[in-house]
Amino acid sequence: MSKQNSKKPALPGSTVTMGLDIGYGVVKAVTADQVVMFPSVMGHAREIKFQQEDIAKRHPGDQITDDSGDWFVGDLALAQLPPGELLRLRGRTANESTMGNVFRLRLAKVAIGKLMQGMWNRDIVHIRVATGLPTDHLRDAAELKASLLGQHVIKTDTADMVANVTDVMVMPQPYGTIYSATLTEAGEINRQHTHRRTGVCDVGTYTVDLALDDEGEFVDSESGSVESGVYTAQERIAAALERDYREKMPFKIVEEVLRTGIFHANGQLVDYSGIVEEGLAPLRSATLNLMSEKWQRGTTVDVIYLSGGGAELVVKEVGEAYPQTQLVTGAQLANARGYLHYARFISRQS
Repeated sequence: MSKQNSKKPALPGSTVTMGLDIGYGVVKAVTADQVVMFPSVMGHAREIKFQQEDIAKRHPGDQITDDSGDWFVGDLALAQLPPGELLRLRGRTANESTMGNVFRLRLAKVAIGKLMQGMWNRDIVHIRVATGLPTDHLRDAAELKASLLGQHVIKTDTADMVANVTDVMVMPQPYGTIYSATLTEAGEINRQHTHRRTGVCDVGTYTVDLALDDEGEFVDSESGSVESGVYTAQERIAAALERDYREKMPFKIVEEVLRTGIFHANGQLVDYSGIVEEGLAPLRSATLNLMSEKWQRGTTVDVIYLSGGGAELVVKEVGEAYPQTQLVTGAQLANARGYLHYARFISRQS
């Protein structure tokens, strides 16, 4: 799941522009020359009694210390912590401005620490961030912006530095996919994109998001979110495995069954494709219901970009209902790349 391109860290005092997509399932961060991805999950650190150095090397940047203590994040948390100790970023929390954004800030710090790995001595790097929130959660944008702005000490197993976040741009999450198509990497208008009304359907872990852009203008009435997502299928598969084998299966194994339709039981391959199809039915119907509610038959939408980690799981059904649908290349990273394009576009205007 984790992905990290290695390079020399940024120079102290330099300015870095990043696109940051804090998804409910996976965090994605991109800069001019780096990509970082890791699961949006964490838990309080625990002592590892064996292979400490090897495990740390296998999961670089997955240990962070802040005012709330020591934390395991991402794949390290999934590998080393029991399910009951794992904390996940879920839909709306009881107090989004405190609970949700504290969680998002810690994930953002981990992403920055991974991008700046190898930087020590509390060196300062200036950072401009473009990011997003689910379309129906945008009223929380001011609090998210406030929590990200300013100076943050980032202390992980691979970095000890200060991120001075000077600028934060927050937009509807799926708008990143639109900007990845309508703007170039350099932040210029993409003249190859000739569509007038551009829709995007972003299929994530806990939400499905729609956004409609009409020649550069966000159309609120034809955009929205539904609290559904890949997790509905994951939960069905996990329940079926627990029913059949009378034990809870690790998330990693549930995810593998979802993607392959095969479960490895006692060294044997067991076909779970029927269970997977059953599990995907609620996600597919929720996606199509939202599209139908916002866009009816889609007659006036010129192109629909399908993005997000769950895009490939619904592409057949969405494509049959809306033939102008295009599966985005690198669908999981489309929003983060678009945020980066937008941040560069804004810097060119100033």
